Amino acid sequence: MKIYAIPVFATLAIFGAVSCVSDYTERNTNPEQATEEMLEHDNLRMGSYISQMMANVLPSYQNGESEYGSASYQVVQGLTGNIFSNYEAASNSGFHQTNEYNLIASGWTKALFEDAYVRAAAPWANVDANRENSPAAAALGDVLKVAALHRVTDAYGPIPYTKLGQGSMHVSYDSQETVYKAMFNDLDSAIDILTELYESGTTTFMADYDRVFYGDVQKWVSFANTLRLRLSLRVCYAAPELYEQEAAKCIENGYFLTEDAALHPGAGAWENPLYVIEYNFNDGDAKVGATITTYMNGYNDPRRSSYFTAGSDGDYHGVRMGAVVDSDYPKSTLWSRINCTNSDPLMWMSGAESYFLQAEHYLRQGNESLAKTFYEAGIRASFSIWGASGADSYINGTTTPGSYTDPVTSGNSYSTVLTNVAVAWDSQSSEEGHLEQIITQKYIAMFPEGMEAWAEFRRTGYPKVIPTLTNNSGGTIDTEKQIRRIIYPTSEYTANGTNVAEGVSLLNSEAGESANGDTGGTNLWWDCKK
Repeated sequence: MKIYAIPVFATLAIFGAVSCVSDYTERNTNPEQATEEMLEHDNLRMGSYISQMMANVLPSYQNGESEYGSASYQVVQGLTGNIFSNYEAASNSGFHQTNEYNLIASGWTKALFEDAYVRAAAPWANVDANRENSPAAAALGDVLKVAALHRVTDAYGPIPYTKLGQGSMHVSYDSQETVYKAMFNDLDSAIDILTELYESGTTTFMADYDRVFYGDVQKWVSFANTLRLRLSLRVCYAAPELYEQEAAKCIENGYFLTEDAALHPGAGAWENPLYVIEYNFNDGDAKVGATITTYMNGYNDPRRSSYFTAGSDGDYHGVRMGAVVDSDYPKSTLWSRINCTNSDPLMWMSGAESYFLQAEHYLRQGNESLAKTFYEAGIRASFSIWGASGADSYINGTTTPGSYTDPVTSGNSYSTVLTNVAVAWDSQSSEEGHLEQIITQKYIAMFPEGMEAWAEFRRTGYPKVIPTLTNNSGGTIDTEKQIRRIIYPTSEYTANGTNVAEGVSLLNSEAGESANGDTGGTNLWWDCKK
């Protein structure tokens, strides 16, 4: 793990993104990015802001910032969503924070909050200021804002959202319900604008600044609409009518993602953070997680060789979250790692996710036939994306995952069988049984996007994740229930104390019986399934 060094004045970036950022700009100007004078050229100004937002939906390598990229991804994503979903697990014997539920506001749990506002919300405020002159660019900016900030609210709960870019030095928090309704408003408007742009004949827009879809307007509409369906289902237990309303818009729009949404390397330097973390940081600060390997081994999944490297015994072995490790533990040749290269793109959303989202939607509408169709289509799409063969045989599979055995330290094993649910669609199953099938296969297909996998586990209870072995939360997080959120940064209590206190009050009011303040055991608004 590199030293994580980035100016963190997140609140300053929000409050004065348009007018009061001279100090922030002086300390954060990237020498390889466009200067103010350069931005005067036609379209370059908006393009530069859009490009900055794309580079920071997930932390990616930033040219000219040697300490930003993989180290930031590690604390923003790798040591939160990726380990809480057990796509990965910390194997560094010196790590004793989020991987053991020891949440420290001044440590790893601050990065997601601060980075999103400094690096994604700040350029959005500049896009928003030019909305009247460039509504299509502003619509794209709104999609990117939601893509970045839904990850933040899904990790913390109430956050500043509706008053971003208004110039205040102390931004108030919105309840998560308010944030979600505002995100839907942003997506609804943006999708309408971008759909009209595409259907009126404009197929390419801002291609010079786009390392995701290279200006393909239809693909941006598809991503935005799929994101809207993702968030619609997120609120299905908390706000059923809102889910129905927004999901209906998604189906009516009809454009859905069929390929990965991912940030690709540009002309300058690049590094894939998963590769750097698993292969370079201390010879691998993380290894593949025990939960994902246990499911895929149990299903005899042909995608394993695409996802992971095999251990020296030819099998696939993952590490349990909170495993007790020493300095020799990660050196074992039995461990699998993520099968990736340093030049791979950085995935935001799997192209298979849209099928599973539609499968769940139709399941909730009582249409089991369409649910099964989209469920199987999602599996086939994932196999195609990963270049794996044998999808039809896998879809008809009847094997189930077993328990987990640590191949190095037996005390880290987990003897409980994870599930008795097979891959093959069970026509005799209940709606809840089918939901488990859909979410479990979506979990496998979404790898390695751990923030979304963690959110779906909290929303639905699926897939069943192996609980942490080491719980140092001091009783604030139930080991079996598992972690529900991360805590607000110390910097917010210092610089925006009154408003973060109100945020905690909103958090408690939305959490119901689980309310326990700014701790990892308090449920979010949408995390209310009975």
